[in-house]
Amino acid sequence: MNSSKALARLGRENHLKMLLGRLPLITIIYGIQCYALLNWQELPQAKDLCTFLGLFLVSLVSLLYVHDKYHHVLLYDDHMLLLFEPFNTMKKITYNDIKEIHIPRNECDFSSILLELKDKSKQTIHFVDNPLQVKKFINQLQNRHESNKNAA
Repeated sequence: MNSSKALARLGRENHLKMLLGRLPLITIIYGIQCYALLNWQELPQAKDLCTFLGLFLVSLVSLLYVHDKYHHVLLYDDHMLLLFEPFNTMKKITYNDIKEIHIPRNECDFSSILLELKDKSKQTIHFVDNPLQVKKFINQLQNRHESNKNAA
């Protein structure tokens, strides 16, 4: 692996801000649903259902937070590294291995990026900030790497 310093790190701050910004609304909606379920329905397991749904909601938000905080994508001169700290996993993708980068047509705050590799496998990177700019930067790195290879 190249020991040089990473040129860039893909951000997920926009997704994290959106998630945390909507958390109060999600909590209020959950509270209203539980109140309605407990007071307007005659279900014997209503408390258990509310507890289960609450635990599921907390788990979902927590897992999204962990993903945004601890899944890193580092861009180097000739490759990218996908790291996930909680499981200590790492995947290296060289720019030569990338056949196509699929992103939304228009720029948005965050989106998933699908890397179609030459071996016909696919790698998805979720919740990446400014996907159009990221694709442009990766394409520049691919072109620079290809130019360096042809010059050698």
